[in-house]
Amino acid sequence: MTNISKSFQDYDDDDPALHQRKNRWKYWEALKKVRVEYMETKTEFDAYDFEDYIEKKYGVKMNIVNGNITDGYLVVDEKLYLIFLLKWG
Repeated sequence: MTNISKSFQDYDDDDPALHQRKNRWKYWEALKKVRVEYMETKTEFDAYDFEDYIEKKYGVKMNIVNGNITDGYLVVDEKLYLIFLLKWG
């Protein structure tokens, strides 16, 4: 696993998803915090259960490619997503 500096820019300034690209670090940091909450009632981490947990509790459908969480996601419940933003964002 490689650690990439947050200052490294891997997108163009005219990228159509510029807002998403700039805010992905915040999204991943929020997911780390949600994981701590998730683990309060678990003994082992289960990625598939975590995916269901965050979708049901916070209305966020994570985009996962080859078992890795990407910077993409879909809001499936706006009210729950608002709670996610207020609590973690």
